[in-house]
Order: sequence, then structure tokens, then C-alpha cells
Amino acid sequence: MASISLDLRERILKALLEEPSSLRVAARFSVSASFVRKLRIQVQRTGNPRAGKAPGKERLVSGAKERKLLELVNKHPDATLVELAKLLERSARLSVSETTMWRSLRRLGLTRKKRVSARANARAQT
Repeated sequence: MASISLDLRERILKALLEEPSSLRVAARFSVSASFVRKLRIQVQRTGNPRAGKAPGKERLVSGAKERKLLELVNKHPDATLVELAKLLERSARLSVSETTMWRSLRRLGLTRKKRVSARANARAQT
């Protein structure tokens, strides 16, 4: 969900000077009353109405490293996630887990499927 614009935040703060009721101000701007109260507290504490940074970590595989990963997948189409992680570590000096590799490939719209020529399960042969 996108954060509320700075312009709207400033208009809400201006309205709070005229109308101290967070419920009425919230109804006027079609936002939640809890947002209005939290915005008021944030401005009292920091003096800044801007939205904070979104939670979470920066992506490890992005930009040039993402392009390198695509190149590796094209060169080694049958490589497993672990093999791709090792190739990426050698070529881009970036060590990632199998899960991070899977997420990066999924974000790029790529999937890892078993080879068609893979040996059938031993139980299926009987």
C-alpha cells in the first residue's frame, strides 16, 4: 500500500489546528482516525510529517547483479538453485542462500523445473 502523500499530510495537520477532533478531521479527508492521531504524535516528536522508510531489507540481487544472474541462467539453463548461487558468488562476489536465489528468479519470472530427461523414480518403475 502506498503511503499518504506529503501534501495530504500537511492539509491534515493544518485542519488539526482548526479542528482538534481527530475523528472529524479523519472523516473530512477520508483517512482513519488512528492515522490522524499517529501523524499528530509523529510531528510532535520529530517535527517532520514525511512518511518513514518502509520496513524490510534491501534486495541483495538487484541492478547489475540481477543482470548477471540472468546471464548465468541463460548460460546454465539446467543449473540448480545451489549451483546458480555458487556461480553468482564466483562471478559477482555475492553469496546468497538457496531461498534468496529462488526469490530472485521468481521476481525475474523464471522457474526452476526438473529436467525432462531426469531419471524416473525407482518406485514408479515397478
